Amino acid sequence: MLVTLTSRMIMTIKRLTYFLSCFLLFFFITSHLAGQTRDFQSWWELELDRELTDRLNLEGELEQRFKNNSLQYSRTLLTLAVTHDVLDFLRVGGGVRTTFLMDGEQQMHARYRVHLDLTGRHDLSGFGLSLRSRLQYGFEELLAISDFRLNSLVNRNKLRGIYHIFGTRFDCFASLESWHGSGSESQWITYAMRYSAGLRFSPTFRSRFSLRYILEDEFNLPEPQQFHIVVLAYAHSF
Repeated sequence: MLVTLTSRMIMTIKRLTYFLSCFLLFFFITSHLAGQTRDFQSWWELELDRELTDRLNLEGELEQRFKNNSLQYSRTLLTLAVTHDVLDFLRVGGGVRTTFLMDGEQQMHARYRVHLDLTGRHDLSGFGLSLRSRLQYGFEELLAISDFRLNSLVNRNKLRGIYHIFGTRFDCFASLESWHGSGSESQWITYAMRYSAGLRFSPTFRSRFSLRYILEDEFNLPEPQQFHIVVLAYAHSF
């Protein structure tokens, strides 16, 4: 019994070390892409998930973001999405987001965005790996989606790994995400990378608290920025 438990602990430590090493490798390889202007931000998130059928989910999310060293209101985001598990390892989804943000004159404005997702997943011995490709399109006015502009079309690819710590209610996770869009010369460029790592605690089967750190770097832009972000989130499934 003790030998089995010790073996599992050793295996857990090895997998966790490998998981974190991969994340750090991605981080150091791309660390030269740091933005020129830096800011520390904080976000909080509330996520609600309703299972409509065995393979169909309705998801809602409320986000509040603060900028300028977390001393100034940045924006509020409301997202509604639907996901469908086509296969055990393949998920498709789509959604719409409304963003309320403050301009330089302290006036509140709304922006809108629609997105389509394709996500592949693989689980093995407590370790989960997923790759999501998202195509999103933003527009200024609610009925202006037909006024297509190439520079409002963005592709985001996110590689995410999560590992359940054996014998506990904790999971650790890390992700790497890239942004691709049209540049100033109408060329398709990669202009941002986001690195994230954190810890998740599940007090019940349906509720989850998480704390994560995000490093986001912009590049191939006239004034690239770097953001250090701390995110506190709560999620609940119905």
